[in-house]
Amino acid sequence: MTQPTLFTGDVALREGAMNKRLGVIALGTDQVIEPTFARIFTGLPIDMFVNRIAYENPLMLENLAAMERDLDRCLGNILPALDLDVVAFGCSSGTVAIGEQTLAERCRAIKPGVAVTNPVSAAVAAFTALDAQHISILTPYSTAINEEIAAYFIAAGLDVLSLVGFGIDDDREIAHIDPATIRRGAASALHPEADALFLSCTALRAADEIVALERQFTRPVVTSNQALAWHALRLAGIDTPLAGYGCLFAQSLQAEAESRRQGSGVAAPAASEASAFQSA
Repeated sequence: MTQPTLFTGDVALREGAMNKRLGVIALGTDQVIEPTFARIFTGLPIDMFVNRIAYENPLMLENLAAMERDLDRCLGNILPALDLDVVAFGCSSGTVAIGEQTLAERCRAIKPGVAVTNPVSAAVAAFTALDAQHISILTPYSTAINEEIAAYFIAAGLDVLSLVGFGIDDDREIAHIDPATIRRGAASALHPEADALFLSCTALRAADEIVALERQFTRPVVTSNQALAWHALRLAGIDTPLAGYGCLFAQSLQAEAESRRQGSGVAAPAASEASAFQSA
């Protein structure tokens, strides 16, 4: 073997605008959020960096809240000493259990100045953008978790007309709920007077059902992964409309409202751009 040598020319570093950096905190058991985000972000000027946070089944509030203990390690190991533009915490029920304000403050302590979002904050922003005040909810959760989910949206100023849960207590099983069951559950959960339907849980393979459900119900359908991806993109300044993921991706955030809410540590709701349903 010859003696190794060092390159003698100048090493040029890349100049100009770089892609936005999104840090994603995914549950250790989640099988859905990464491939869903990868499909949505294809061709967009954003790079996704994922780390897994420790989580133990069964799916209950105590176990969800316990994820907070691993937050420093998990987020701290996403591009250490480098800035992120947005952090997306990938758990709807976990956000409710930990508290969105606590979650945002903890993330900004690790990554100062970063924009922070999560599925339920993103869903509230989505409903505001869609002019949806009265909502129905489908979840895979137990009654105890569903009560907290409903309370969160009511506290956010939304009218929860109906909520149906599948009663599953193993996060790994949620990823294997078949599409036909999701569609039947959605139809069961939808109240006739609802402005929109929310399908909660990043482990639920719901994003691929959005277009068909919106056509069936003639109103917006919002899912945890779709809303989280949409909100993360908008917080990163990427306003590109996308086909295939529902009418939400035609909506923008209101910069002024976003600026006010970012100062409080909670991602802002979006301004309404359309008061009527638009088919995807």
